[in-house]
Amino acid sequence: MDSKSKTKGYFRGALNILVGIGSVVVGSYVFSRINEKQDTQTRLERMESILDKLEQNDGHDNK
Repeated sequence: MDSKSKTKGYFRGALNILVGIGSVVVGSYVFSRINEKQDTQTRLERMESILDKLEQNDGHDNK
């Protein structure tokens, strides 16, 4: 009976380690996706700003 108890302990420890590793991997993935979305949003804002400046300059040139 003692060996079964030790085996359960080892499996429980291994399971805890695997759950921890899975949590780190999933957390990293989620953080990466959020960071990527923020980068995309920043690029879009820059492009909109450039387009606004071009429109303003274009309007001044036509007058």
